[in-house]
Amino acid sequence: MKLRGLVFAGALLASSVANTPNSFAHAALEKTVPVKGSIVAASTNKVTLYFGEDILVLKGKNPNSISVTNSKGISVNAGETKVSGTTVLEALKTPLASGKYKVSYRVVSADGHVVSGSYSFTVK
Repeated sequence: MKLRGLVFAGALLASSVANTPNSFAHAALEKTVPVKGSIVAASTNKVTLYFGEDILVLKGKNPNSISVTNSKGISVNAGETKVSGTTVLEALKTPLASGKYKVSYRVVSADGHVVSGSYSFTVK
């Protein structure tokens, strides 16, 4: 009898997880250009982040940002962060000096949740 109850409870739990709506998912970062940890040319002129869900765009106010800094913490951003659907882009000053760069991002997904993180790449 106990085994039958455990099997039923397990099946009930599996069913409830399988039927959970996707609305609980947030805009996860799926791809970056430059790629995390990559070595790129000094002519790299932008950072592009691709998310799995649309990013929120508000008229007159952009709650999203990408910050790119060199190893001394100096910003190399060259403009405003631009958002189009699932893509967020930041132009960079060029040419970039050799060294390591840190990309920090903070975006608001279409469902209102904040997604943030960072990664680095190196210029040869």
